[in-house]
Amino acid sequence: MMNPATLEKLCAVSTAIVVVGAIITDLRSRRIPNALTFTAFGVALAVRFAFQGWLGLGLALMGAVIAPGVLLLLHMGRGLGMGDLKLAAAVGAFLGPMPAVAAMLCSALIGGVLAIALLMRRGQLLSEFFGLCLIGLPFLNRKSVDLPVNAPVVTTMPYGVAIGIGSLVTMAVYAWL
Repeated sequence: MMNPATLEKLCAVSTAIVVVGAIITDLRSRRIPNALTFTAFGVALAVRFAFQGWLGLGLALMGAVIAPGVLLLLHMGRGLGMGDLKLAAAVGAFLGPMPAVAAMLCSALIGGVLAIALLMRRGQLLSEFFGLCLIGLPFLNRKSVDLPVNAPVVTTMPYGVAIGIGSLVTMAVYAWL
């Protein structure tokens, strides 16, 4: 077994490199490449196994399952792409189970702030808010109204940005504590 402080530093630096790469590619192309996420996952497993043996491998696998699971629960299975989930799995493998949960909760909060900012930028914040308020009233629900042909298409938010920032913030808080 090697020095635990070295493991933590190596995992933090590796996670930072992976999430910065994911942020850049997600902003540019709205995709997080498999080459990035699969490589990061493999490196995380190898690093954890090299430093902690079978226990480390188990912790990495637990983090890789728990992190995307938390995101799926928080988003009720909607709005996340497979690249986002694979990025969450790679981050979870590097951080381990408990920090992965904290990182995904932080990512969800940051994702909400980014979504509000995106809606404000598009001028859709009030319409979305009132649409949420009217969900229980079927005769007033805006989704039951046919949209005109030239209605703006709903675009997605690059959620890899939220996962990246949430992971970086979580690692900074863990280092500070």
